[in-house]
Amino acid sequence: MSDLKLLTDRLIENKKSEVQDKINEAEAEKEQLLAESAENLAEEKAKQIILIDSRLARKFEQDKHTLQINKRNQLLSEKQKVLTIVFNEAEKQMNQWTDSEFQQFLLAVLKQHKDSESIELIVGQESVNKVSNDWIDKVAKEVVNVQLSTKTISKKNGFILKKSGIQYNYLFDELVKDIKGQLVSSVSKQLFD
Repeated sequence: MSDLKLLTDRLIENKKSEVQDKINEAEAEKEQLLAESAENLAEEKAKQIILIDSRLARKFEQDKHTLQINKRNQLLSEKQKVLTIVFNEAEKQMNQWTDSEFQQFLLAVLKQHKDSESIELIVGQESVNKVSNDWIDKVAKEVVNVQLSTKTISKKNGFILKKSGIQYNYLFDELVKDIKGQLVSSVSKQLFD
């Protein structure tokens, strides 16, 4: 009987040992799975951080670019306002010319047309008092054959010359508008550089 007991004890020991081995294997497998899961989780976390960082970097660059564009547009808008003020001031100063300054300008323009047979001078309503028939007869006719029209151009400063069916516009608002396109670049450089 003691052999039977010994045999049973050995079988029980073997079974215990097998069970313990299986438990140890399961524990080792569990540890390995946990380690792999932790590693996978760490890798996924690192990927997500990189993804978030790249998104944030892109967003930052987009925001920075948007700010630069807005700043440039605001600066251009301010420059445009200043240029408008400069050209409006130029027109305002021309509108305030004395009779003598207006006549000097008119005479300089008439000299450019001295080879013409006949010119009709139509004065703007706001400039009509700056030129008289007397001045035309004494000064302007020495340069060119010019006739002062009885017509005026409503609410305008400056004048129009008519010769051979062609009108030459020297109304101050139009002169400033025409020259503005040519001078914007150089005036901008003088003002803003």
